[in-house]
Amino acid sequence: MFLAQQCVEEVVDVILGVILIARLHAMYQRSRKVLIILVVTFLAVRIANAVMVILIMIPISSEEFILSGTYQCTFDYEGDTMLLGIMTWILALAWEVLALCLAVWIAVKHFRGLRQHSTRDTTGDCFTMLMKTHVSYFASFVCISCFKISLFSPTLLAVGPSVADFRMHS
Repeated sequence: MFLAQQCVEEVVDVILGVILIARLHAMYQRSRKVLIILVVTFLAVRIANAVMVILIMIPISSEEFILSGTYQCTFDYEGDTMLLGIMTWILALAWEVLALCLAVWIAVKHFRGLRQHSTRDTTGDCFTMLMKTHVSYFASFVCISCFKISLFSPTLLAVGPSVADFRMHS
């Protein structure tokens, strides 16, 4: 189940990345140069993350506990898995920051152009809609990133129940 969850997360990240690339490509009026930069950067980040996820998952051991008639699984990460987890997050963050900077850059250029030309057309309305959905995408990414950062917090790790606690109650 854990392996399936990790694979689904990677597939969802790839799908979201492809959608983001397509949207930025459209916002940059189908610029081939922007498309190549986005695809090369995205592939480098995804391949590096996939390798690190595989390295994280190789040394995992798990235990199964039965607590009050329900099955609970715990995972024990060995080695430098915390460091690899942080590195995957940093790479994903770098990709998102690049996408955000490109979206902000084209939005600023677009809205400056709108101020110079007083007429609005349907392209401007589509662009505004793309920017609104980009804002919601990046806001959700920030929320999820804050949650993931909190998972690396030693304070939260110390507060959570340990395997010894589960053993004492079983």
